Amino acid sequence: MTSDDSEKEAFYDSLSTTLSAVPHKDRLYLLSDFNARVGRDTSVWPKVLGHHSVGNENSNGSLLLQTCSEHELVITNTLFQQADKYKTTWQHPRSKHWHMLDYVITRQCHRKDVHITRAMRGAGSWSDHRLVRSRVALEVHFPRRHRPARRKKLDTLKLRSSETQVQLQQPVMESLAHLEESSPSKCRTEVELFKGSNVQGCF
Repeated sequence: MTSDDSEKEAFYDSLSTTLSAVPHKDRLYLLSDFNARVGRDTSVWPKVLGHHSVGNENSNGSLLLQTCSEHELVITNTLFQQADKYKTTWQHPRSKHWHMLDYVITRQCHRKDVHITRAMRGAGSWSDHRLVRSRVALEVHFPRRHRPARRKKLDTLKLRSSETQVQLQQPVMESLAHLEESSPSKCRTEVELFKGSNVQGCF
């Protein structure tokens, strides 16, 4: 809150550039203490805020909401109905009021994958902020391996049939007869296929 407006705008410009660099097909989770109060105005930010936020919006919250709206993000802390003690993460030292300042943010299209986001009361840490836990369902899709097509097995039992033998003999005999007419010097022997134990051909 003590930073200049130029410093805040520079920070959010850098954040916006980083968010734009993440491929849209990748999962995106943004976790940070933005020192921002996002308020409860769901009519202005219908897809960014849920119906269970707390407090009033401040200047830092406006910058965060604008960034989330630009990149189609949702603040998951505001999606779940629970007591305020499980939403707020920091207590003001003078007023003793609790505020929601630490957020778990993801894409709007993945909001159903977040089961719960809540503050952990009593969890020891080195900060005056409460820890925030979010339970997320992730599905890992492994790349599909293309299996080679199976080769069809030849049905050799059909060769025992006399009808099949005749069907195979006819095109071969016609091809050899045509070859003998075109170049008789290269074909000196008669060919008989599937009629005897020995197979003769043109050489």
